[in-house]
Amino acid sequence: MLSSVIWTLTLLGFLGLFGYQCYRRFRLFPKLQPADRLGDIGERVRTTLIYAIGQLKFFRAPAAERAAGRMHAAIFWGFMVLSLQVLTMFLRGWAPDAHLPLFGANLLGGPYMLVRDFVEVIVAVVALVLIGRWVVTHPQRLMGFKPAEVRVAEHSHWEAVLILCFIFTITVSGLIYDGGRMVFMADNAEIIAERGWAPFAYFMSLLMTGLGEGTAEAASDAAWWIHNLVVLTFLNLLPTSKHFHVITSIPNVFLSKLEPYGQLSKQDLESEDAIYGTSEMRHFNWKQVLDMYSCTECGRCSAQCPATATDKPLAPRQMLLDLRNYLYAHPESVLDDENHEKIVSEEVVADEVLWACTSCRACEDACPVNIEYVDKIVDMRRYLVQEEARFPTELTKAFQGMERQGNPWGLGADKRADWADGLDVPLIAENPDAEYLLFVGCAGSFDDRAKKISQALIKILKAGGVSYGILGKDEPCNGDTARRLGNEYLYQTMAQMAVDTFAGCEVKKVVTNCPHCFNTIKNEFPQFGGNYEVIHAADLVADLIKTGKIKLNGDGKDSGSVVFHDSCYLGRYNDIYQSPRDILGGIAGVELTEAERSLNTGMCCGAGGGRMWIEEEPTQRVNMLRVEQLLETKPRTIASACPYCMTMLDDGVKTKGLEDEIKTRDVMEIVADALA
Repeated sequence: MLSSVIWTLTLLGFLGLFGYQCYRRFRLFPKLQPADRLGDIGERVRTTLIYAIGQLKFFRAPAAERAAGRMHAAIFWGFMVLSLQVLTMFLRGWAPDAHLPLFGANLLGGPYMLVRDFVEVIVAVVALVLIGRWVVTHPQRLMGFKPAEVRVAEHSHWEAVLILCFIFTITVSGLIYDGGRMVFMADNAEIIAERGWAPFAYFMSLLMTGLGEGTAEAASDAAWWIHNLVVLTFLNLLPTSKHFHVITSIPNVFLSKLEPYGQLSKQDLESEDAIYGTSEMRHFNWKQVLDMYSCTECGRCSAQCPATATDKPLAPRQMLLDLRNYLYAHPESVLDDENHEKIVSEEVVADEVLWACTSCRACEDACPVNIEYVDKIVDMRRYLVQEEARFPTELTKAFQGMERQGNPWGLGADKRADWADGLDVPLIAENPDAEYLLFVGCAGSFDDRAKKISQALIKILKAGGVSYGILGKDEPCNGDTARRLGNEYLYQTMAQMAVDTFAGCEVKKVVTNCPHCFNTIKNEFPQFGGNYEVIHAADLVADLIKTGKIKLNGDGKDSGSVVFHDSCYLGRYNDIYQSPRDILGGIAGVELTEAERSLNTGMCCGAGGGRMWIEEEPTQRVNMLRVEQLLETKPRTIASACPYCMTMLDDGVKTKGLEDEIKTRDVMEIVADALA
């Protein structure tokens, strides 16, 4: 009886403290900006089953990380199984023979005990291996990629080891508890039945038999207290540590963004209470703060980040933790309406951290709990551009070019269609019944290298008998560059102008070879009433080949060994990976190879997020690192399906002095040369 009273008071004390700590964390949410994350419950459940319960991202991670991912998944699934054991152990504080409903020896209890027994051993072994990773092998992903990240890793080093020791203790104490019961309750019918279902607990009982029943009972009782106290201590450590993700990660995945990855939020710039970007903690919405709570500090985001890899100021994990740690230390920044301390500052998130981002989404794709980074960075850029006019000086020319000439090159808008001279390219105004509007984009219209890609695409469309037209001099810029750089007002002006132009031509279908144009027209123009069927040229051409509308009887031997570079806005943003590979793989003489970092783990060329228009700091350039990765396959040709990528890759090859040995070609150029 006394034991039950002590247990009751202990449980209430620990649970009360846990509830208070959670209250302190979540009391901020009503003061934060709203976020609509409760629609389409079916899709949210599916997402949760795949990413939270199924732990998919651990299994599709780069090969070097899969072993660690599988071990984490083993612990996660193990604790899902052991959670029933934890509840049973709690109940036995009041009734020594208690069982959860349906889990008695004659129902589900036996099969469950078998699974639980193996899980306890597996989790114990995995915990020991992971302790070894922290204490002995020190993987860089855990230890940090930059001095600031190293400090965070050192801070969480003891915590990670402590939690793993807790996990090991919980599993081993469970085995000792059950093994001791099998000794001092040896004649109990239920215990006799348990022996056949719990081989490892039975083995533990054999080790304890020589201790005598009294000692075995004392050991079992001690194991019960140790097990429960460690579980309750673990529970109360969660809200104060990175392991808060144990509580928040599944809800965070359930509340994931269901809109297209490439759709940024549309700011209300007209209301009196408009917020022109995020400059204070209160400007984040509650889901963005839940992201901060859910970070596991695993470092998978920074391990994939091109900015981190080239020693730029940005490391996604560090940026998120700087925000989270500031919030933990200054809850008044949300709770106190009079507090307006800026978080975009040298003390929290410095300007150069934000401008280093290429918006490639490698961090988001790698994150096992679906944390969203790009929207936070762009929101803070919006503040810098729209409120402070604080941005890299070279962006002044790009912004002025878009404002005055409708393109970031700042070239005369009247020259937009010069690339088509002599090609007999129909205008949509002259061919109103055309099936597709061919949206060429600023790069394909003004960049000398990209003009050749536009001309190659025209050759293919003609060969395939595709009905199309272009806007010519009337083609507007879609504003992608302005939006990613944070100039939301300029973007909205340009996007609305484009949608109005499309409406005037009654556009229904759009084809483009630029992934940035593709993403913006497909995923962001609907925010302005522009809903179209948008197709990337690679998908269209792959279909033309498949249906026999174009023949590739030409010889592609000049291309030789080809490595394909995945554009971030084509791949990670819009899941178009296969069609460019299908096209290249079907051309005679082309030997398609894959870089180590390809498909969803492919690395950015360095041009995304408006970085095309910003000079890189004096560190390794992102495009140079990417070219080096591609050159590891010993290609004769580096292929891409994006004009921005082509610019960056071409520059990288030339900088290395390899332009006479290595070709950089767009998929459309290779196809055009291979046409029958």
